[in-house]
Amino acid sequence: MGMIDTAESLSNADAAVSVKQDVQSDQKLSTTQATKMRERIEALATEREVWQDTVLARSNDILYSLIQRCYEVYLDLTSDKLDTKALRMGLKDYCNLKGYSFKDSTPLTAKVVRCVFGDRDRRRLSTYHTVIKVAVANKWAAQDLPAKIAEFGGVQEISLGKATGAITAKEKAKQAEKVVIGKTLASLTGQAVKEVCSTEKIGEQAVAILTQESDGSFTVHAITHSSAAVNAALAAYFSSNKEELRAVAADSNAKEEAASKQQLISQAAESIAG
Repeated sequence: MGMIDTAESLSNADAAVSVKQDVQSDQKLSTTQATKMRERIEALATEREVWQDTVLARSNDILYSLIQRCYEVYLDLTSDKLDTKALRMGLKDYCNLKGYSFKDSTPLTAKVVRCVFGDRDRRRLSTYHTVIKVAVANKWAAQDLPAKIAEFGGVQEISLGKATGAITAKEKAKQAEKVVIGKTLASLTGQAVKEVCSTEKIGEQAVAILTQESDGSFTVHAITHSSAAVNAALAAYFSSNKEELRAVAADSNAKEEAASKQQLISQAAESIAG
């Protein structure tokens, strides 16, 4: 009886050792994967610094490649075929290393973009984040992302909604406003107009209900300063004058891109001088 008890005890001990070894093996694997993910993100962030701080790295091809690999990191962090718990631990380790903190509501895509591109320009972070969100929504393959960005005219165009047509009425109104407010077709005045318009509204936009007459003149029926009416009118103008607005937007984006590149060159020069 004693020999049987002893055998059972040894068997249980062997089983316990085996379980312990399996647990230790799993923990070691998870730690290794976490370390590799941290190092992977760190390498991407270092490459981003090279891109940003040298003249050669202003190439859009390099930028698109960085965004593509950010997208690849996101896909790995959400894959059902990988140990995402360990991979996310690697991301968390990198965030802790850099001192980055996020709200619980911060999307994973935004976290990856910030880790790679840093905090220098929040507006650009938002643009790159939008590109990745569009890629996720459209289920683009990672290897196709650079070509997709180029196809839609660049990261700024995708950010403005060109890739999906997902532009809101409010965004349409804002784009139309930039063009419309710079134009003056005619000035409307008269005692009746003054009576329905408060001096408190000076400088604010308004919408008028007009009827075009046979002689080319317009009869004014009503004027409103309602922001909803103004935005609706601007959005309608956008829909009827898309080509004109796109040309203006393209010119504005080109100027903005030139200014941004000049800023990068200046930063690189200051870094070298320092």
